[in-house]
This record gives sequence, C-alpha cells and structure tokens, in this order.
Amino acid sequence: MGAGGPAGLLVPSREVVDFVGRGEELAGLVGWCEGAAGGRVRLVTGPGGVGKTRLGVELCARLSQVGWRCVQVADGGEGSAVEAVRAVWEGRVLLVVDYAEVRTGLVGMLRQVAADDGEIRVLLLARSAGEWWERLKGAERAVRGLMAGAYAGEDLPTVVEADVTDEELVNAAAVVFAAEVGVQVMPRVLVEAGPGRARVLDLHAAALVAVLRTAEGEAAGRAPVPEVRVGVADVLGELLEHEERFWIGTAGRAGLLEGTTGVGVGTLRRMVAAACLLGAVDEAAAVALAKRVREVGGADRLAAWLRELYPPADGEWLGSLQPDRLAEHHVIAQLDASPGLADLLLSDLDDRQVLRAVTLLGRASTDQPTATPLLERLLPLLERVITDLPEDLPLLSAISNAIPYPSLALAEADLAITRRILDALGPGRTAEHARWLTWHGTTLAQTGRPAETLSVTEEAVETYRELAVAYPDRYRPDLAGSLHNLGVVFSELGRSAEALSVTEEAVEIRRELAVAYPDRYRPDLARSLNSLGVVFSELGRSAEALSVIEEAVEIRRELAVAYPGRYRPDLASSLHNLGVRFSELGRSAEALSVTEEAVETYRELAVAYPDRYRPDLASSLHNLGILFSELGRSAEALSVTEEAVETYRELAVAYPDRYRPDLANSLNSLGVVFSELGRSAEALSVTEEAVEIRRELAVAYPDRYRPDLANSLNSLGVVFSELGRSAEALSVTEEAVEIRRELAVAYPDRYRPDLASSLHNLGILFSELGRSAEALSVTEEAVETYRELAVAYPDRYRPDLAGSLNSLGVVFSELGRLADAQSAHDEAAELRSQAE
Repeated sequence: MGAGGPAGLLVPSREVVDFVGRGEELAGLVGWCEGAAGGRVRLVTGPGGVGKTRLGVELCARLSQVGWRCVQVADGGEGSAVEAVRAVWEGRVLLVVDYAEVRTGLVGMLRQVAADDGEIRVLLLARSAGEWWERLKGAERAVRGLMAGAYAGEDLPTVVEADVTDEELVNAAAVVFAAEVGVQVMPRVLVEAGPGRARVLDLHAAALVAVLRTAEGEAAGRAPVPEVRVGVADVLGELLEHEERFWIGTAGRAGLLEGTTGVGVGTLRRMVAAACLLGAVDEAAAVALAKRVREVGGADRLAAWLRELYPPADGEWLGSLQPDRLAEHHVIAQLDASPGLADLLLSDLDDRQVLRAVTLLGRASTDQPTATPLLERLLPLLERVITDLPEDLPLLSAISNAIPYPSLALAEADLAITRRILDALGPGRTAEHARWLTWHGTTLAQTGRPAETLSVTEEAVETYRELAVAYPDRYRPDLAGSLHNLGVVFSELGRSAEALSVTEEAVEIRRELAVAYPDRYRPDLARSLNSLGVVFSELGRSAEALSVIEEAVEIRRELAVAYPGRYRPDLASSLHNLGVRFSELGRSAEALSVTEEAVETYRELAVAYPDRYRPDLASSLHNLGILFSELGRSAEALSVTEEAVETYRELAVAYPDRYRPDLANSLNSLGVVFSELGRSAEALSVTEEAVEIRRELAVAYPDRYRPDLANSLNSLGVVFSELGRSAEALSVTEEAVEIRRELAVAYPDRYRPDLASSLHNLGILFSELGRSAEALSVTEEAVETYRELAVAYPDRYRPDLAGSLNSLGVVFSELGRLADAQSAHDEAAELRSQAE
C-alpha cells in the first residue's frame, strides 16, 4: 500500500485510481490554459470530497505532457512561488493553489503573477467563494484585474460522469484497490448511497472499505462471498477503524504499547487528532503537542511515532491523516468523545496553530452536522485565542476567511476576528476599511444585534459614497451593496420608511449595472428587489411588493436553471417572499404553491448543510403553516408549524438574540392552529409564551417588536375568549388596539388592517360583557376600515368585511335596532355569495 495506512490510497496526489469523467470541466480548464483569452486566474469551488484536488492533479498531468511546468503551491509558499519557478523555467507555468480561501500570501502571489511577462496561469481551489473572494476582487488594481471572469459562480458538480452510476464507480475503484491490497478474489460491491448522488471521495472510500473487509476475510480463511454491501453514510467511520489498526501496528513495532509507560488505543487516536488539528513545524513543537495529550512521559517517542506515521509536507515536521475530509471526521469524533481534549488542544496556541485549528473546524462545520454542537462548546476557547492574536492583518484575514458564512456555530468567533481586524486597520475612509465595516455589519446581523449593526453599516455607506464620487466605476457596486445592507438593518429595526429610501437607491444603481453587465450584476439586482419587496410589504404597499418580488423570482429562476448549486438557495428565498406577498393579497392558492416549492428546496439544503439552512427551512415551514390555516387545512398546518417551533426552539437555546423573535412568531402561529382545532388550553400555553418573549423584545427594541407584541396580544385575547375568560381577553385586546392605533397613525398602509382586526375582536368582547354601546363604536370603525380596504384589495379584505358586518349585525340586534341588523347581515351574506 506504500507509505501510510490504507486511507493513503485515497490521497488524490497518489493517483491510485484512474481519473474518471469530468470531461467538460477538464476540457474547459485545458482550453483556458492554452487560450490567449480568458484571463490568468480560475477558481474552482466545491464541498470537501467532490474531487477538486484530483481535478487539479489531472490538469497538471495533461499540461505537463505538452510543455507546461506545473507547480502545486505549498501552504506558506505563495510569496515565493512565481520567483522560484521563474528562476528555473521561462516557459508556460500553471500554479495550483489548494485551499485558496486560507492562504495568507495569496494577494502577494497574484501581484507577482500580474507583473509576470510570460505565460502563466493560476488555478485556485476552494470549498466556497465566500467573503474571501469578494475581498480579493476588491484588492489593488493589478490583482483585481486578474479576477475578471475567473469564477463562474457554480460549484464543481457532485456527479463526475452522467452516464456512470455510483455503483459502477465504486466497483471500478474496488478492482484497483484490491490489487494494491493483495485481495485475490474481489466480490461485487453493492452501494447504499442514500438520496441523490454521493461525492467521489465517499464512493472511493466505500470501495476501499469493501476491499479491506474482503482482505480480512481472506486472511481469516473465510470462503469468498459473491457480494459485499457498503453504506456510504457510515463509510468514513468504518475506514477510520481500519486506519486505527495501522496505528496500533506501527505503535506496537515502535514499542509504544509495552510496559508501564505503554499507551492505549485511546491515546493513539487523540495523538492523531492532535496532529491533524495543530500539526508541528519542528521536533520541539511535536514533543510539546504530545505532552498536551499525554503528560506522563514518553512524549518524544510519541512525537517520533507521529512523524513516521504520515509523510510530512514541506515546512512541516508532522504529517496528517489524509484525505482532509477523513481527518476532519476523526478530529470532530475525538473532540466530541473527550471534552477535556478540546481544552488541552485549544489553549495557549500560537498564530499558526490558531489558523490551522479554525480552518479545520470551519470546514468540518459545513460538512458534518455533529460538528455544530461541538463548535458551540468550543466557541469560548476560540474567542479567547483570537483575542490573544497579534495585529497581523494577513493572518487575521486568513482566519476570517476560514470561518464559513453563514454559520450559527461560528458566528461569535467570526464577529470577534472581524473586530480585531478593524482594530488593526485603525480609523480611516479607505476601501479596505469600508469592506471590513461591511463585513462587521454582516457578522453583527448574524448574531442578532441590529442596533449595533446600524452604526457600522451607516459608516460603510458613508465611506463608499465618498469613494463612489471620486471613482464611480470602481465603487458604485460597493455603494449599492452597502445601501442594500443598510435597508435590511432599517427594516430589522422597524424603520421601514428609511429602509425604503436606501433600498430603492440600491435597486436603481444595480439596475443600471445589470443593463451594462448582466452576468455580473443581475444576481445583485434580484437580491435588492427581494429586499425591496419586503419593505413595500412592511409599508402596506402590497401590489408594489408583489411586482418587485415577481421580478426577483424571474431572475433567480433563470439563474437557478443555469447554476443550480449557486442560485437555488436564492430562488428559495424569493419564492418564500413571493408566497408571503400572495398571501397578503388573499391569493392563498398561489401562495401555497410557491411556498411548498421553497420548503422542498430548503429541506434538501438543510439535510446537506444544516448549520446554514435550518433557519430558512423553519421560516418557510412557518409560512406554509399559515397558508394551510388560511385554506382551512388545520391538521396540515399543525404538523409543519410544530416542526417550525421545534427547530426555532433549538436555535433559540443556542442563539437567543437571533432566534427568540422567530420562536415567538411560530409560537403565536401554533396558538392560532391549536384554536382552529379546538385545543384552546394548548393554544393558551404557547400564546402566553409568545407574549412573554415579545414583551421583553418590545422593551428593548420598541420600533421593531411592538407590532409583533400587538399581534400576540390580539391572539391571546382570542384564546381567553374561547376559554370564557372575557375580562382577561378584554384587557389584552385593548392593549393590542392601543398599540395598533399608534402604528396605524404612523404607517396607515401597513397597520390599518391589523387595527381593524383588533377592533373587530374588541367589539365581540364588549358584546360578550354586555357593553353593547362600546361594542357598536369599535365594530363600526372596523367595518369602515375594512370597507375601504376591500375597495382596494377585494380578494384580500372582502371576507374580513363580511365578518365585521356580521358582528355589527349582532350588536345592532342587542341594541334593538333590528332593521340595521338585518341590513348588515344581508350585506355580509351578499359578500360571501360573491366570494363563492
């Protein structure tokens, strides 16, 4: 098997299994290298295990055959890569940079590439094109020029060859691995891959596990079997069990398992995890690492064993378990199994160790659902080591780049590192300062701090506005982005009129840019249209909201067809909002269709990336529950609303500032559904919880949360009434009317419908308490308001008008005004017949 354990057969650079598929991608990269146009830089992205590194290795092999010098740039070697290769080669050069998102010297290397007079290409490989890529595109002019057209916006597809099944890929690889391992008779491998197609690394791991099982059977003298079944979901864990036997064997031969100072298997596991997480650049560092894991002697021998276990890369004294995704799996498993190990490994770290640890944990958080709770536990340790770092901007930027966004588990760490970067930059109206202010606002928003977000986002807008005056072509796109962000913040704070102004300005700029450069700026235009629809809705301008959100959906649907991996989440977001807009206009059937599509998309995304998409799934489930309720499908509403509440409750425990408002919203909706099903006692419990949360929020952020408090008070009044507790119902409903009356004065388009609803409920309560004169006054006001609304939006408000007219008829009857009562009932009946 060569150096290392059986997992080493999966390392891309060893090319044990022949390169399969990827014909289109490989041809495109070869054509880019050989062609005169297309720029010097290409970025290829994709999740761990999808085959990025192997694609880069194959590209190097093909180009080497036709006279190219291909260099895999080592970590830390970016600054000298161009100079080193030009010292020995004047011809065509390809530089391949894996894990580009965390390379501290990338800008310096690209600066040298831009200055090179020869034929040179740079292939960047990364798990995603996140904020690091945006900042790279905003670097100095020479570097920025290399970025044009470098990234198509689409991850490398999971499927390597459309007409080759996963099982065929596994069995082809199994034949090769069997020859490497020495298996005499290889049975057919049956693959349990689960839904969708599996990543190529997982498929090759499944093939290797099948071969290793077969080898064990042959070694034990068992009869051959015709087939072996392997589940892809558990394959990395099983492969680690085989790799562990390799560790035990090498440790035994090194004498580490013998005598009173002998180590156990658990120590070996932890040592390998420590080497993966922190590494070591020299023998002293490796011994120190071993002492972290095992204080009672033998650290030098353990360090020597680790060095022999896996061949180290250039600049490292210790190697690491490979492939990286397997190493991440092992580290997370060990830290999860031993809470004390995390304290030992994530304390008193130097700069290099911090970057390495955050990088590995950040990658793991996007790929392993079990990593999220672990990272939450490790967060205080990560924040502490970030605080102790020197003001080294390249290092701090690389750590920030290593943290995935959005990520609930690492949100606070992202915020801490961004603050350190701004401190290091100091005050100033530079583009770099504005970029980090923008990101600071994003990290604050991710942690649920809209008030703090406002000041930094306003400063970013002010800086970009000044820069855009001086350099409009360069900085108007950035100005539009910061204006968009400011609109979102104003909206979060309940300041919808201010949100409208800046969001309309963002849309105007992005519309102009999208006309000139559609491929680059139509996604940004759709994003701002999406936000503008939300703001119009907040202001009660539902027709305008519908128009702009339909335009956003149209753009994003086209993008999602061309680049599904990149734009399906954005399409789901706009579909979610389109459903809300349809619902506001009383078009529930259309709302249901698009909301179900959003839920389906988010459910798929949340399975693959739970840390990132569970909140979006919960939000769409909540809206779907409201629509089911509107359509009289209360049992279905209950199921999805309970799922939304359960998800938000878990999120709110970990991130209360961010998700308690959403939890209160879903609790309120759950109370409504319980009432529809006649389960009033359960409705009371969840609605009271919603009121409690929203009352606290309204004290802290009255502009943002008083409307929500009024909504829950209104619902609580309904539940009290159902339970015959009219006096308590009256108290909370009067409070809801008071709040909504104030809101309707300030924002009539937005809040008059809500005021009418509470007035209607208040009239019913006055009537139940025998206070018919007071009931008449508020019910007539409700009817008058609904009558005006029904003229503008008949589909949406005629049913409400009919309901209030019916209540008005009841009150007239109580007052002995029978003719007026009959007139009101007749009008209500006429409206209902029109609806049918």
